[in-house]
Amino acid sequence: MNILLDVADLLGPPFTWAKFNESAVRNNAAPVPNQRDRRVDSLRAVAVTTTGRFAGPDLLQVWSSDHIDQLLVRKAHQPRNGGVPESCGLGWSLDDAEALLVDLLDELVYEKTGGGRVEIVGVSGNPPLDHEDARVFTTALAAAGDAAPPSIKYCVTRDRRFRSASGLSDNVLVRYPDEFLDLVRRSRAALAVGKMRPRASGG
Repeated sequence: MNILLDVADLLGPPFTWAKFNESAVRNNAAPVPNQRDRRVDSLRAVAVTTTGRFAGPDLLQVWSSDHIDQLLVRKAHQPRNGGVPESCGLGWSLDDAEALLVDLLDELVYEKTGGGRVEIVGVSGNPPLDHEDARVFTTALAAAGDAAPPSIKYCVTRDRRFRSASGLSDNVLVRYPDEFLDLVRRSRAALAVGKMRPRASGG
């Protein structure tokens, strides 16, 4: 969730893919992690998913849930000076906040990556996570539940307590955006190098 809000905050309302792509190109060569503005890491972590491929033919899908959908709109619309963290958001108009769901998340999930949505019934990970974070974790845990063979699931967050929480299901790998970005880039680079190596000839 905070990754999507980082992207929205970095680009400003209204969200457009033209602005997203322009920022991704401009920041492509920035250091990883980008200490000057960690929102850039979030944007680049999203950018590597838009191909719908992890490395080579391996799929890379983004999944969501009703909880994430509703929270994205609420946090984008909440005022910046809400008093307490739970009441603070991006201060966008309701129209721009609702369009963020359609234009960013829906397109990312369905059009760009072929992912989907899960229905959260019970939650996993509470404790050690609070109830809201546990619902996000449960989304990742339930994503692509019928994939065969089982998919590798990542939950990307900038929340330090979430990232360092112990005792969570090891079926989901929790990573910072710069860690996820580095993982994808290294995997793609290794695949590219492997393709360039000449094959040994038989005797």
